[in-house]
Order: sequence, then C-alpha cells, then structure tokens
Amino acid sequence: MHPSHRLAELLVVAWKLSDNGDRIPTSHGILDKALKAIHESSAMPEWARDLLHFSSSRVGLQCIELPDILEWAQRSQLTSAPNPSYETVQIQISSMVAESFFEDLNVDREQLRQFGIELADAIQCAKSEASEFEYARIEEY
Repeated sequence: MHPSHRLAELLVVAWKLSDNGDRIPTSHGILDKALKAIHESSAMPEWARDLLHFSSSRVGLQCIELPDILEWAQRSQLTSAPNPSYETVQIQISSMVAESFFEDLNVDREQLRQFGIELADAIQCAKSEASEFEYARIEEY
C-alpha cells in the first residue's frame, strides 16, 4: 500500500471515530498546522510520524505529504474531491466502515479516537491563530 494511502485512511478513520463531524478543513494551511502540532503526540502512530514531513514555504507551514494524502482519500472514496475552492472535504464513510480499517492500520480503536480528538483540538487552535492574524492585519489599516 502506498504510504500516502495509508495516511489517508488513518486521517479519515481517526476523524470519523472521534465524532468531529463529517467535514475535515483543508484550506488556509489549517490542516498542515494541526498535523504539525500533534506530530509528536503519543496518539499519532509512530509509523505515521515517520511518514510525515513539514516545510516552511512562501505560503507558510506545509505538510509535504498532505496533497497526496487528500488525493488518496478522494481516490479511495473516503472523502469528497479536494477542490482548491472548497475549505473542507466531506467524509464519505460510515463509522461502521471506519471500524473495518483497524487491522490494516495496526492501531487500536482508542488510540485512533484519541488521535482524532487531538487533531480536532489542533485544528481549532490553528483556526483561532488564523483568525487572530487576519484581525491584527485588518487593524493595521
């Protein structure tokens, strides 16, 4: 299995099992920043930490593998198509289907659920930082 495909399964299943809703935010570097924030968390499987890499670029922090992860998620029909004009992707699988991925991912259910919860918290922090930045930028003018 391609590493990005495995990471796509991990991301979608963790999100689904943590009851964060059916949409994952993908715009404005929010998901990149959230993944970086929990990169060293014990909830993230070690194999996933080893596969993720981050870089600072002209547009901010980027997870190098994230475009491929989102593409694999869409190809596998785990999510809707990642489109640059959309701010989120829609989860396409049920909780029951998500449960079937445990064995392949080699992660226990509680660790996966905890990873999803920590990811959601990190996403909220990244969203807050982005809105504070925008607010500060507007005040300058």
